[in-house]
Amino acid sequence: MSPLTSLSARVLRAFSALPPDENSCPTALPWLSFIRFTHPTALNKGMLSPSMCLILQGQKKVLIGAEVVEYGAGSYLLSAIDMPVSGQVTQATEETPYLGIRIDLDLKEMADLMIDMQLDPLPAARSGGVTYVAKSDDCLADAFLRLVAMLDIPQDLQALGQLVKKEIFYRLITAPEGGHFYQHLLSYYQGKGVSEAIVWIKANFAHPLRMDELAKIVGMSVSNLHHRFKALTVMSPLQYQKQIRLLEARRLLLSGNIDAATAAFRVGYESPSQFNREYRRSFGAPPLQDIGQLRQQGVTL
Repeated sequence: MSPLTSLSARVLRAFSALPPDENSCPTALPWLSFIRFTHPTALNKGMLSPSMCLILQGQKKVLIGAEVVEYGAGSYLLSAIDMPVSGQVTQATEETPYLGIRIDLDLKEMADLMIDMQLDPLPAARSGGVTYVAKSDDCLADAFLRLVAMLDIPQDLQALGQLVKKEIFYRLITAPEGGHFYQHLLSYYQGKGVSEAIVWIKANFAHPLRMDELAKIVGMSVSNLHHRFKALTVMSPLQYQKQIRLLEARRLLLSGNIDAATAAFRVGYESPSQFNREYRRSFGAPPLQDIGQLRQQGVTL
């Protein structure tokens, strides 16, 4: 039996006591969870936190910047940064549901591991940023299987869980597609890169973004910041800020306690008409229509 088949069986067993519409199952490890969908989903936009999700069964489509990627069993989506993406489960049934395993990534922990192991610099073997889809090899799938098997043996999990976690991190860093990931972790360790700029934008998204001020805050030139930011996120800092604003406005509207104009002002828009145009362009429908469709689908906060 292949590691993916064994993992699928274990994930299905974990969901057996949960309602059919429950899509996420936590585990004894706070950074590890299982995912299940019994039907295809609509294309939904959201903020992807640093994480890695390995598909065990089914298929998915993801929009990263302007690139559309379709992938299935044995492939994984990895993001080393907080990244606005759109995702859609395209193949799932009640008999053969979409199944996945997600690990939340701790960049400091991974950067420390990379330095402690004295890994040689890895070249960037592909174009694009540090959110990407890659194919798992047998070693990575086997490490996941050993980790999930330990969930049934608390003593093994306590003694060996962290070691297997480090193995998974090592295999992600040294994978053929991991060159950009390696460079980002190195920049994170050295206190450089766009990480500080991302943190600042997320904390101040409702305020006007002035590139000269942001560049000064993170200790970079405007041109270097813009170039490296786009290389890692496949969008400019202003585009990144706009995506965060729109996602926050959508969250506020979904709460049901605010109208579209008020949401627009709260997230930093000065013009409700501009907000409506950009909201529709991003989510495919005007604010009230989009929120209505989400509620019909059972989406809640």
